[in-house]
Amino acid sequence: MRTQNYDLAIIGGGAAGLVAGVAAGAFGSRAAMVELEDRLGGECSWTGCVPSKALLHEASLAGCRGGHPQTGVMERVREITRKTSRASKAKDLLEKYGVKVIHGRPSFRDRHTLEMDDGTRIKSAKFIICTGSSARIPDLEGLENDFLTNRNVWDLPSVPESLLVIGGGPIGTELARAFYLLGTKVTLFQARDRLLPRDDGELARELTGMFIDDGMDIRLNARVKKVQKTDRGWVAYSGEEQQSARHLLIAAGRRSNTEGLNLEAAGVEYSEDKIKVNQYMQTTAGNIWAAGDCTGGLQFSHLAEIEAKAAVRNALFPFNSRVDYQGSPWATFTDPELAHLGMTEEECREKNYNYRVYSQPFAGDDRAITDRADRGRVKIIASPYGRLLGVHILGPRAGELINEFILARRKGMRLHEIGLTVHVYPTLGMAVQRATDDWFAEMANKPLARLLIRLARR
Repeated sequence: MRTQNYDLAIIGGGAAGLVAGVAAGAFGSRAAMVELEDRLGGECSWTGCVPSKALLHEASLAGCRGGHPQTGVMERVREITRKTSRASKAKDLLEKYGVKVIHGRPSFRDRHTLEMDDGTRIKSAKFIICTGSSARIPDLEGLENDFLTNRNVWDLPSVPESLLVIGGGPIGTELARAFYLLGTKVTLFQARDRLLPRDDGELARELTGMFIDDGMDIRLNARVKKVQKTDRGWVAYSGEEQQSARHLLIAAGRRSNTEGLNLEAAGVEYSEDKIKVNQYMQTTAGNIWAAGDCTGGLQFSHLAEIEAKAAVRNALFPFNSRVDYQGSPWATFTDPELAHLGMTEEECREKNYNYRVYSQPFAGDDRAITDRADRGRVKIIASPYGRLLGVHILGPRAGELINEFILARRKGMRLHEIGLTVHVYPTLGMAVQRATDDWFAEMANKPLARLLIRLARR
């Protein structure tokens, strides 16, 4: 039986694993990466972020809005996915830093030993688990096989004629919107009273209303109790209603990928939802860390990356450091997009914060008007003296626009500093600058400010 020895072994070659592997190699560690699949990149590269954004781009070009499915789209999406994978430099960096890539199914024998399905044993002083997550399959009567998830939806030969979607989170909402714009007749079931329940409630409801006004069939407060497979496709039953379509997509949450790892042998506590970690990404086994979706936190690739960096740093060096989530930003890339940073208005109210809301609609932004993309707005939540508490953007390129606020928040900038920063005209970024104007007006109306203004004008 062959045995290989390492300082650090990373399990999983997705977003978190690749960052961990490159970082470990760059720090001079004798490192290995173990990946179950025969390819690197994980969920995001192959069945998540990349293909979904390719599909959304195709949808933005089509705009059929249900009824006449576009042709050739799914093959173009698959080609883009293959192209981005070929363009990835992660494998080259792993080779550059001497990180050994091992493909196969791993299982812990003890806290220092992995056994591969070919009998090879990997011994390592320390491990980082980056196995990601998979679609949670709900316990629904009639749900057995032939349904779609974000993993196999990309295997469809063409844009479906009709589609039932269960789940109104980021995955369900993005895919439902994209397929609707590509001509699919879509029905989306959401158990809550709005889509995207983790986002700012006001803007999420506004986005939900936009979809309904556009003609999408969005069933809110609709919990599917039963599904049925028929010769013509699927039927979903919610309350007294039923709806049929050719395909069924399940987007009802995520579960941690822990199957087959035998984490008990390593002393790692876990559940279906997550591997238990502390604030330093360390598991209940002192020599094992975990990062990314498998820990059950916010499941976004950019946050998985900073968790992976922290895990490597804490595994290889003394003086543990916590993860700085920098306001936990994310974006849902629907049309229009919805971006999130920091606290929502609901959270501010729950915590009794003294806050103000400053808003700028894209209907008042010249570039948004010229691009015919003037729905939505920039919404800033700040303290009375301009400290950023949260920023939420519903509109064109919201995922790009939020980055300015991420940096501003990290650097401790206040609203007046953003407002006094030159923004190129005409761009969507002008809406960011204009959103601060109300703060200036509010400050100017305070009694002390009015007194100072009068004195300065004499």
